[in-house]
Amino acid sequence: MKRLLILLLLIPTVSCAQDGKIISKKPLIISDSIRIRLAKSVPQLDAVQFSKITYLSDGLKVTGYVAEPREEGKYPCIISNRGGNRDFGEWTPLSIAFFMGQMAQWGYVVVASQYRGNDGGEGIEQFGGDDLNDVLNLIPVLEQMPKADTTRIGIQGGSWGGMMTYLAMKESCRFKAAVVVAGMADAHLNINNRPEMEKHVFSELAPNYWDDKENQLNKRSAVQWADEMCKTTPLLIMHGSSDWRVSPEESMNLVSELYKYKHPTRFILFEGADHGIREFRQDMFNEMKRHFDLYVRDGAPLPEMEPHGR
Repeated sequence: MKRLLILLLLIPTVSCAQDGKIISKKPLIISDSIRIRLAKSVPQLDAVQFSKITYLSDGLKVTGYVAEPREEGKYPCIISNRGGNRDFGEWTPLSIAFFMGQMAQWGYVVVASQYRGNDGGEGIEQFGGDDLNDVLNLIPVLEQMPKADTTRIGIQGGSWGGMMTYLAMKESCRFKAAVVVAGMADAHLNINNRPEMEKHVFSELAPNYWDDKENQLNKRSAVQWADEMCKTTPLLIMHGSSDWRVSPEESMNLVSELYKYKHPTRFILFEGADHGIREFRQDMFNEMKRHFDLYVRDGAPLPEMEPHGR
């Protein structure tokens, strides 16, 4: 009986110790039609190799993707967090080539999770609950990749992926820089502006939502805990002023909170741009690259956030 008890106690410990372990890694073929379509926006796509991986997170088999330079060497890293929920917004060969390929062609090893329960993965996503571990466990995933320099890791995300990026910054100081595009920062404001988000997303995915609504919304609202986000991770926030999916007010309110706590933050509001900042997409990528190159690739010192100057 004692032996059985010991074995049962060891099971979760062993499972946690395996988190981030890559179970499989297979080449992901990007079709010629996609390559032709992206020839102008991702001109160095042929210099990038893509893979589909399965890795462990909380003992679950989760699907993820990798984009890395073909040329041998050690490269800084970026964790990329997709938006959407369930199969809406899933990584596809086109989005992988466009977004992850874009960053990989800059000279980065890029990894991304499909989040648990999606694309053949085990478990059920929680829209910012335990599935945050699927993001954090990409750090040990990177540590198994020969080309990844894990002393230099950045993180970025859009929409829901932006919320996941904020949550990751709350849990870890491993990230040298972060970029968020149209990220959800105030779940209360979000459901007020879009009641369908509560009906079809929060109530279906957040655990015990109706009995624990206030707490579940607060946990997913960076405006509530801006002071807890790692201050050694300089943050670039970008938002379109004509975004109806996530109000730019959410980002502006968060920036106001971050300013109070002297968090190194740059905010760009693109006039008339939509949720994906499509009207200024090249500007968006240029700003993202500048931010990651400065703080992740080159290790620039943090800016002086105290009032100073003449």
